[in-house]
Amino acid sequence: MTDTRQQSVRNEATCGGVTGHEVTGGARGGTTVHQATSGASVHQATGGAYEGFEAYMGGSPEAERRRFEKLARELLRVHGPVPGGPDGSNAPWLPRAAPAKAALGVENARLRFRDDLPPELCVGYARPGADYPAVVRLSTASGAERHDASPYLRRMAVRVQAAPEEIHDLLATSFPVSHAADAREFVAFAKATAGAGGTVEKAFGLFVRLPLAVGWATADRMRRNVRIATRHTVGSLARETFWSRGAILWGPAGPVRYQLRPAPGGTPAPPPDRGDPDYLHRELAMRLSIGDIAFELCVQRYLDDRRTPVEDGSVEWRECDAPVVPVAVLTVPRQDLDSARARSAARRVERLGFNTWHTTEEFRPLGNLNRARKAAYEAAAAHRPGPRPHTAAPRRAALLCAPVRAAFGLVDRVDRWVPWHRLPAPLGLLNPAALGRTLGRLGLTGADVSEGPPLPAPAPASTPAPAGERSGTAAAR
Repeated sequence: MTDTRQQSVRNEATCGGVTGHEVTGGARGGTTVHQATSGASVHQATGGAYEGFEAYMGGSPEAERRRFEKLARELLRVHGPVPGGPDGSNAPWLPRAAPAKAALGVENARLRFRDDLPPELCVGYARPGADYPAVVRLSTASGAERHDASPYLRRMAVRVQAAPEEIHDLLATSFPVSHAADAREFVAFAKATAGAGGTVEKAFGLFVRLPLAVGWATADRMRRNVRIATRHTVGSLARETFWSRGAILWGPAGPVRYQLRPAPGGTPAPPPDRGDPDYLHRELAMRLSIGDIAFELCVQRYLDDRRTPVEDGSVEWRECDAPVVPVAVLTVPRQDLDSARARSAARRVERLGFNTWHTTEEFRPLGNLNRARKAAYEAAAAHRPGPRPHTAAPRRAALLCAPVRAAFGLVDRVDRWVPWHRLPAPLGLLNPAALGRTLGRLGLTGADVSEGPPLPAPAPASTPAPAGERSGTAAAR
């Protein structure tokens, strides 16, 4: 069950009511009819099995791609191109944080589907009793340097080797929804906080620029979802639940969202060890020294566009509407994580590029945010043969003018001798150090607050899509 401490803001707003996007418009040469009556939705589509469940920005894949390219240009004007995309290519890419801090990286896990897998969910590699080797990585959700006891998002990445030329990457985060409903909101959030070198500028971006870009209600929902998602302190990654956030196709069964939750049994999570910055790794090492760690792979099936939207990543699929169905068990076997062999395996896992599009057509990722990730992957692949761009970091525009920054800096220096709470009220409220501590407690000062689609520089129109994307032979993230 979803932890009641981690209820998304959009979910709070929809409980007991109905929200969603009424969608009209074609899907890749076919027609799509979304009929919402009595909680039911009827999809009629031609072409691929997924087309009846997706609605493209602008009404077509081509129009949506042009919008993605426009969003990428907007971000590049703010950030500038940065070499070395997450797949290791030389493609211009939006700035990303340093590699996330990993607590676990193993190559000897196994994913076994249940013997009683429902017939309607028996698709492709998902077969009753089927057992596959898997790679598992548990880490923070960004590369910001953080103590393990710091409340923040965590991430699980799983690579299932279904056949010699067939892999399936499953990516999940320790919060059920994204802060952004779609790529447009993601870009608006990134632009609002770009160039914020200090806590005051970050606050200005979140509380002034963001509302002007997306509206007050949407900005409030985004800020609150970020705050709720990043306030949970983890005692053990083996006892955390991880959600896919976005939907994927499950063959004829239609869209699903998946989650990886702790298997029944197991030792409860201990209190966080605030004296050990790497205690999450040590806690996992202790567990694996005495036994296996297991997670249940579960799915929630699509109902309709109101209760289980595909295009809006900020809406939680409530378990009371879409029950959780266990389909497989992911097992990390007992082992010594501190052995030379295990450390070598962990280094190899660190070099892997996990991508939701490393899968087959039967399990195609769905929704606007996933399609934005695909656009990023394709553009990065298209740019691989090109020359390496200049490596200097771009200069970012400041959000506040120089006199205002100087004034805040002066108040900040005063704080070295006079605590902010002893200053007159107007000066105390302007103190960036005090504001920074407050925003820090709310989880609003970290970089890369949630996983969003890194949009690349637009690829030339004549560049073909990369070969082998369905088989997952390329490494991209």
